[in-house]
Amino acid sequence: MHGLGFSLREIKELTDLRTDKIEACESVRDLLKRKLVEVRRKCSELESLESQLVVDLRKCNKELKHRKGHEAGECPVLKEVQTK
Repeated sequence: MHGLGFSLREIKELTDLRTDKIEACESVRDLLKRKLVEVRRKCSELESLESQLVVDLRKCNKELKHRKGHEAGECPVLKEVQTK
């Protein structure tokens, strides 16, 4: 379960449900639904990060292409960080 991203607390919760032999299906389903929401949120954050990295990489590539035969300019990514 840890390999699926469950915390130790969540694994203990699942183990307790199994050990107590109570009708656990609803509780397990609720835990799985919460975990799925969390994973989807993280995926969204990672997609946003990926998009920003692609944009910044394009800026670097454009600057490096421009430098061929020209004087080196300031790194556009670092310049952007300085202005924030």
